[in-house]
Amino acid sequence: MDRKEFLKSACGLGVCGCALGLLGVPTPAGAADASAEEQRVAFVRYQLAKLVGFMATDAPAATCAAILEKTGRECAKLGTLGAKFKGDPDGYLAAVKQLWGTDASWDKRTGVVTVSVAEGPCGCPLVDMRRTPALWCNCSVGYQKESFEAVFGRPVQARLKESKLSGAKRCVFEVVPS
Repeated sequence: MDRKEFLKSACGLGVCGCALGLLGVPTPAGAADASAEEQRVAFVRYQLAKLVGFMATDAPAATCAAILEKTGRECAKLGTLGAKFKGDPDGYLAAVKQLWGTDASWDKRTGVVTVSVAEGPCGCPLVDMRRTPALWCNCSVGYQKESFEAVFGRPVQARLKESKLSGAKRCVFEVVPS
């Protein structure tokens, strides 16, 4: 049995659930009542937070940021929202406001787009707010780049100005078409 098969069968047998208790991974109140899926999601969040923490400690920051940006780009490609609004930045900004409560402004004179994500917990389902390092936010930078490149039809630069994982109330990005 290879590693993947072992982990699959172990999780199927509830071993992951046991590991969650040993690792102190958060589960909903009444862990016995938590579904296997909830336990798996909690375990994934825990493991991802640890992985990103190890990356932050053991690898150059620029390398980590670039890898996480690529991950965010892939996430944006799955959603395809940016592509639906190619050439229509105003339509895209209205859609993200309606769908997610994200405030965004576009200074047409300078080309700068400011994206302010709604207050509250991080919208990424992979984030454990107590454990995930702020380095993970580079994933969202990649998401913004991919989305706005699809909207504007050309490369953009994006940077994170504020981050919930760094203690801010909301995440704020600045996007500038190249």
